Amino acid sequence: MHPSRLSEPMRWLQDHSSEADWRVECTGFGFNLVSGNFEFASLIVIENEEWWAHFGGHIKANWESHGLRRYSTLDRAALNGLIADPAWSNEGLFALTQGLRRLAEIDDLRVNVPTIEPIAGGESGR
Repeated sequence: MHPSRLSEPMRWLQDHSSEADWRVECTGFGFNLVSGNFEFASLIVIENEEWWAHFGGHIKANWESHGLRRYSTLDRAALNGLIADPAWSNEGLFALTQGLRRLAEIDDLRVNVPTIEPIAGGESGR
């Protein structure tokens, strides 16, 4: 996208490219043997409280999303229910659990998630 078309929150992120402000991480990689697709689980972490104060209310769901729900990473019971929801695709559940696991590694004071361990003999996703 041309820089002149960026929203104000995206322009702020572009202008503040320090890892202390925000970062994008690949939390996992998978190869779907059924579909032949590659799966990249990704996490965007915005650490800068200034961004959240100014732009947190600007976040909107994509047009493709239906029935969007919000969860606090401190609500362990809600996260347990979310993880156990049978509506997840394999790829979606993989991305969710890898993201939650990584968030807990980054800042365990802001995250209260169930223990998520890699499968024995498998990679941890990093």
